[in-house]
Amino acid sequence: MATLVLGVVGRLVLGPVGGIVGTLLGGAVDRRLLGGGGGRGGQRLANPEIQAASYGEPIPVVRGRMRVSGNIVWAAPIRETTTRSGGGKRGPSSTSYSYSASFAVVLAARAIVAIGRVWADGKLLRDAGGQWLQPVTMRLHTGSERQAPDPLIAAAEGEAPAFRGLAYAVFEDLALAEFGSRLPNLSFELIADDAPVPLGVALAELSANAGVNLPVSGDFPEVAGLYLGAAAPLADALAPSLRASGAVLAAGRALVGPGRPALAIAPGGSADARAAADSRPQARERHRRNAAASSPDAIELGYYDVDRDYQPGLQRARLRAGVRVDGDGLPLALSAAAAKQLCHDRLLRLAASRQQRTLRLPWRYLGIMPGDVLRLDDLDWQVRETRFERFVLTLELARVGTAGALLQPSDPGRALVHGDQAAGPTSLLALDLPPLPGELPDGPRLWIAGAGASAGWRRAGVMLSLDDGASYEPVGLLPAPVAMGRAVSVLPAAIPAGWDRLGQVEVELIADSMWLESRSEQAVLAGANLALLGDEIIQFATAEALGNRRFRLSGLLRARRGTDLAVATHAVDERFVLLDQGAMLAVPLPLERQGQTVLLRANGAGDAAAVPVAATLDGAGIRPLLPVHLSWRRQAGQLHLSWIAQSRAGFGWPDLADVPIGESRLAFRAVLRDAAGIVAEAELNGPQWILADQAGPLWLDVAQVGATMGPVATLPVS
Repeated sequence: MATLVLGVVGRLVLGPVGGIVGTLLGGAVDRRLLGGGGGRGGQRLANPEIQAASYGEPIPVVRGRMRVSGNIVWAAPIRETTTRSGGGKRGPSSTSYSYSASFAVVLAARAIVAIGRVWADGKLLRDAGGQWLQPVTMRLHTGSERQAPDPLIAAAEGEAPAFRGLAYAVFEDLALAEFGSRLPNLSFELIADDAPVPLGVALAELSANAGVNLPVSGDFPEVAGLYLGAAAPLADALAPSLRASGAVLAAGRALVGPGRPALAIAPGGSADARAAADSRPQARERHRRNAAASSPDAIELGYYDVDRDYQPGLQRARLRAGVRVDGDGLPLALSAAAAKQLCHDRLLRLAASRQQRTLRLPWRYLGIMPGDVLRLDDLDWQVRETRFERFVLTLELARVGTAGALLQPSDPGRALVHGDQAAGPTSLLALDLPPLPGELPDGPRLWIAGAGASAGWRRAGVMLSLDDGASYEPVGLLPAPVAMGRAVSVLPAAIPAGWDRLGQVEVELIADSMWLESRSEQAVLAGANLALLGDEIIQFATAEALGNRRFRLSGLLRARRGTDLAVATHAVDERFVLLDQGAMLAVPLPLERQGQTVLLRANGAGDAAAVPVAATLDGAGIRPLLPVHLSWRRQAGQLHLSWIAQSRAGFGWPDLADVPIGESRLAFRAVLRDAAGIVAEAELNGPQWILADQAGPLWLDVAQVGATMGPVATLPVS
């Protein structure tokens, strides 16, 4: 407000020049009152988590442990893979596309030891133990002066640089489905010294790389890592860390930290001091104390928080109520406690430095340099400036404050971080199921369900072998874990295709993160809580949590999707799988594979020793269902037999009209037999059979025929 008012007044009184003067004065008043503008000093932190892919980007310098993204320096064209499925008499074929990328990322402008974790779009891709959470092929070049060109880049380009002295990583055919079919923003935990390093040593190494050798003395705090990712002069790169630690660049020739032993000087009581006073007329030694407003009211320091995956953090220390805040963005990886201590110590140093004095000494003290600490009258003073004139050394001194304990603990804040637990092995199930909601297979297919007992399991690829394990081909990626486990009690038999309000079963899931929830009966009738128990598909309305990953299921719909024959085959330890189609992988197979056995293997982060799972293609998805409502009657010397076919195309009766049969033709195989054997058999094009009457007890066997033959329904005929 003062900027506006004084600017207008100055322009009215003195014209344009007065307007400029008034604006400048008003800006100073506003900054004093409101704390804006220059009241908050320092520079912004560079963001090491943003990946670049442009010319002229500076290559970061890293010490210790730090998280960086680097710069993409080579990339092959995106690779597109086409997969076709379906087709035939019952529907069009479908084509799906997947994409992968190969590229190289320069990480650091010097050799490194290794990498730790890797993140993709902020989510953990490689854990602290070195396990990839999804299949990834990556080669790390640590930046030695002898490293050879990467074979993939050399094969693609014919001639490729080795990037000697630069640490870089090469990704080969990284699947992009998890990242929206684009290159993800990758960041890496670089390990340049696998331990905390003294800040002074790190700064000296940085200076040496720039061609300046700086001896280090005094005490420097230990830091987890140092990151310099912006092009800047060496002095600008060093300045924030020096200010925060209380160190100085002594005469441009040495890094001097706090805690350096003080030189004992006794001016006025020594021959040296009297000699200095007698050398020429001198003014008396001056002591002065600057106003409180000359030092900031608070200190803020930005840093990279090691406890929050190196995300930017901010700590503050306040001396008194006020609006003047000073601070810096530090290129350092620190804990919250260490950053808070730096703020606190710097604030005390600035408050103490308000006491200043000028000291004059004879020429023999020329060895005293800026940054040295002098002990005068049992107090420590740091040399800020030296002048030598007429054989007299003039020192400008500032009082040295002592570090104190923190009165309040540091608070790093809370961030959403992704766990880095080991992925663990995949529990893989190959399920030959009848048609699930929304599908009508016209060839054999398997539903693949997978999950892990470890909390770190996220997803896994699936490999298929059609030659008894001699070779494997990838068939897809399991999108998410499926709740699965085993039965710990036996589900009693019940009437198929109806509510079982008395039966119940207890199941135990394989992971603590899995959960089953109750749903209303209306939701169950609409398709909720569909599960496979043994070979019977059920639905459940109530899931009662019992603890230790166990649930009691009740309010059951039995024999769903045509699994009538399995209602009386239950046992302890049989499989339980929640049939979540969105989390499972459908693998179509050729019709000629019907009846054969294939092998499937998980290809996830924890599946190096995975045992293949064998699955026999019984064709449950294309097998017609069991005929129902078999009946017979005798009339005029003939035996009339009839039944009703069930349809794979629909398991409901929404409009009280018959649903389509779901097969290319309506066909049945019927056999009539007595105690001695087969009496008659026929291939029929309808759900009835009329033949000459037979004496004695008879049995009718009927199966519907489609691409394969369905299960047999039997009826006694007396």
